[in-house]
Amino acid sequence: SLWSLGLLGAGTALSTPFAPEIVFFSMPCVFAFIGGAHQDYRHRRGWGGSLTPEVDEQTSHVPFVALVKGRQSWEEAWHELKQENAAAAMVLGVVCALLRLRRII
Repeated sequence: SLWSLGLLGAGTALSTPFAPEIVFFSMPCVFAFIGGAHQDYRHRRGWGGSLTPEVDEQTSHVPFVALVKGRQSWEEAWHELKQENAAAAMVLGVVCALLRLRRII
């Protein structure tokens, strides 16, 4: 849930030409990175949760890093993905981008 807000902020930061807004909207992404690392640190030590060494080796708190590094299978991730939801999100994203582009031009 930290990364959903962080990536939303990163997307907004990438779409604005104003430096103060870039800094403002980038902060949720920075918070997600630091907060996720801190949460993993606490869970490795058994404070407020648990993170076993086996799970820690196969996962990452940063989205898609474990997949890119080959620690997890892209094929398994594809089968777990709900393609209808992904397609709906892509359509909504394209529509929002086109509406924003139309407003700028």
